[in-house]
Amino acid sequence: MQKRQVLTLLMVSLFSRRLASAFVYSPRYKRTISTFVARRSNNNAGNQASSLSQEQIWQERTIASTQIFSTASKPDDATEVTPTPPQVPRKFQPWPFQYHEELTLTVEALTNRGIGVCRASISATDLPADRKITSEEESDESLDVENKGWVVFVPSVIPGETVRCRIYRNFRSYSEADLIEVIDKSPQRVEPVCPLFAECGGCQYQHMDISIQREWKTSQVQELLERVGKLDPDSFPSTRPTVGTDEVYNYRSKITPHYDKPIKTENGIGDLKIRAIGFKKKTNRQLVDVPLCHIATERINEKLADYREEKFLDALEGRLKKRKKGATLLLRDALIYDGAGEDSDVEPEPIVETDHNVYVKTIVKDLTFRFLAGNFFQNNPYMLPVMVDHVLEAATPPNTAGNQMTHLIDCYCGSGLFCLSASKEFDVCVGIELNAKAVQEAQFNANLNQISNCKFVAASAEAIFLSKDPVEVVTKETDPSTGKIISEALTSTLVKDFPTDTTVVVIDPPRKGCSEEFLEQLYNFSPARVVYMSCDPATQARDTEGIVGAGYSILIVQPFDLFPQTRHIESLIVFEKEVSN
Repeated sequence: MQKRQVLTLLMVSLFSRRLASAFVYSPRYKRTISTFVARRSNNNAGNQASSLSQEQIWQERTIASTQIFSTASKPDDATEVTPTPPQVPRKFQPWPFQYHEELTLTVEALTNRGIGVCRASISATDLPADRKITSEEESDESLDVENKGWVVFVPSVIPGETVRCRIYRNFRSYSEADLIEVIDKSPQRVEPVCPLFAECGGCQYQHMDISIQREWKTSQVQELLERVGKLDPDSFPSTRPTVGTDEVYNYRSKITPHYDKPIKTENGIGDLKIRAIGFKKKTNRQLVDVPLCHIATERINEKLADYREEKFLDALEGRLKKRKKGATLLLRDALIYDGAGEDSDVEPEPIVETDHNVYVKTIVKDLTFRFLAGNFFQNNPYMLPVMVDHVLEAATPPNTAGNQMTHLIDCYCGSGLFCLSASKEFDVCVGIELNAKAVQEAQFNANLNQISNCKFVAASAEAIFLSKDPVEVVTKETDPSTGKIISEALTSTLVKDFPTDTTVVVIDPPRKGCSEEFLEQLYNFSPARVVYMSCDPATQARDTEGIVGAGYSILIVQPFDLFPQTRHIESLIVFEKEVSN
């Protein structure tokens, strides 16, 4: 009973803070703030940026905010309290804008981080004495403040909107601001489902209709190929519309909320206290307490409520394993792996696993994959089969000479998703992965699904073409009329000896993209086709410049909306090299 009482006190305290925050940002408060800011902005032509001093800004904001309470009756002896202005961060640079200075700006575009790009008119002659524009900055068109304006990044906006924002950080070539009010709304703006959207950094696009989210993802992939990849837009097919499914909420099968270093409890109640379990804010590294995540599956949210209570109590009662620092938690929605054969009639039982080192499984199309709950495996089970289909459709067609593709090399193969899914279409498949545990999982999954023509190697991707270890796989000859296996044989060959004219290399690297060493080896090996899946279109565009320079043509550019409501984009590019008979 005492545990519950302590937890109840903590929850009441948290609710009180949330209630106060909700009141401060209520529509009535926003309208009052808008009134006094509009009064100031009437005197500002051009960039509409306020030139009031820091103290004047605070005084007017104080007058406006106190109007909220003016309708409530006050005792005759009530003492008037003058709020103190916000404390300016010690390292804040006061040029070109003061701390919490408010601007009215128009949103021009979105960055690949999902942040709005605005520009404010300032003059380079207003530079402080210790701020000189370098020769590099003079040649950078994006920093042409005289003609293009000073860049101000604002979250949760849509291009074309007019917004009021508040500066909280200045850099040498741009500033960052919080969104205060949307003055002229886009017709594509929708009400965010999550009440924490304005704070939590987990989602960037909940305020945008899903159709416009996907349109922007398409345009961002195209823009990155032209700007970062330095490609002429006429030299490759235009980026296809972003592919997504109808599941735009409650789709994510894994989340990893965090908590910071626990603090001592007040009044000596309990041992330690966890202040928040959730995700980082949009504007800084502080945590937002997230009791429910709207993009996570319903099963995860059910487990999250109990898991949070368990961790709060563990802290109070001194059971935390990491008392001196914070931790990252795991909630993985999957199926229990019980070791039963795949022909078992027992229906797989779902589970939300919180232990990184427990095996779970999932089913993608007709294949079963076992993996450690803490290891990497794509987190949208609705989109995953769609992406697998697109990879297979890209990898399997004949080469330019009309010959059927026979060999597949899956670099950064993880638990073997693409390699095993493509096994029926190729004579030999080889996967390489740096994570040794993932390689063990991939080989286990090959046996689990009775696939014998796949081999997996634990090494960096750079080692695949230089490996002196022969690849031994079972090759099968089938009767084309009946599909029955005629014969089986164990073959042994080096990867570097694969027939390049009929070999496909599938690349699915981490966010940093491919290393120069790997790309050089890829160019030297010169496979007929490269199928490049990426979770970061910016590094993919960087690598594309080199691949195209090595003699490949782009056949397809296809983005996927793997994580709706967020800025994240999965992008597939198919490269082909001319092959002669």
